Amino acid sequence: MNKKANRRAFFVCMFICLMYASVIMHLPEKMSFQRVSNDQKIVPANMNMYMQENARQVIPKIVTVSTVQAVQPERKIEPEQIKQPVKTEPLVVNKSISDPVPGDDSIEPLLFMSLPLVCFAVKEGLIEKEGLIPAGKDSRNVVRWKKPIDILHDRDEEGLKNISKTIGKKHTLTFLKQEGISIKEELSVEEIILGKGYAVEKKKLLSLYKSVISSEYNNLFPFTVKGTGIALCNGNFEFSTMRDKPNKQHMAGDEGWQMPNLVNLPIRIALDKLATHTAKIKIHGSGVVAEQSPKPFERISGETECIIYGKTQKHQNDER
Repeated sequence: MNKKANRRAFFVCMFICLMYASVIMHLPEKMSFQRVSNDQKIVPANMNMYMQENARQVIPKIVTVSTVQAVQPERKIEPEQIKQPVKTEPLVVNKSISDPVPGDDSIEPLLFMSLPLVCFAVKEGLIEKEGLIPAGKDSRNVVRWKKPIDILHDRDEEGLKNISKTIGKKHTLTFLKQEGISIKEELSVEEIILGKGYAVEKKKLLSLYKSVISSEYNNLFPFTVKGTGIALCNGNFEFSTMRDKPNKQHMAGDEGWQMPNLVNLPIRIALDKLATHTAKIKIHGSGVVAEQSPKPFERISGETECIIYGKTQKHQNDER
């Protein structure tokens, strides 16, 4: 037992001596691993922790700069540095040739342009003379259907817009250019037929009437719009000042009107069509129109009495 105890004591003493020797000779510092950059200087703080010398210098600089910028007072703006408002000259818009120019021989055609365009479309077969075209809705939200000549006589803008869509912009511009009238291409086909947003020389407009409008449209004249009209005098078209006609079809006392074809139309729509001509209307039966008096397309003068027979009434008469 004494031998074992002596051996243990010997090894312990040897270990202690080696520890002292290593501390004296700075062996731990020489044997530690460090990652050192070429442009950085590392200063050991103790046996296990190291601090980069340049890191101590960079961090305070960053904090100092940001702090100075945040606390820096605003610069005072001297009165001389305040920008004075720049005076601009009023903008002068150069009117194009197609813009309405008051006081000269050009006018904004308004609905005066609709008549030759519709006549051109009928002549070229783009629309049918006796065809029905939607022309807005009545108070009951029922679509009104009119012939082109009735739309012109009523100055029905909704019906004219639908006609213009059928004609198309390409045909419209081509027709006007052939007649020597140039307008802005950015205008819509609806604006063109309503005559809004451009100007036309009066002579060219009257020449357009003379070349396109035939005698079958003579009952539309004088064609008035906003106190100005185009009248037909001895075969020539002339501008004149007159009162506008009411925005209705021919009433009693006019030269005459044409009985529309009401067969197979709902009685409500047939009644609306006749109401623009005459107040003397009799209705027998209900449903859709089976018969009518006077006959379709018959020429009528004055406020003639019109009779509508519905299908129910016709069936009752047949049973009798």
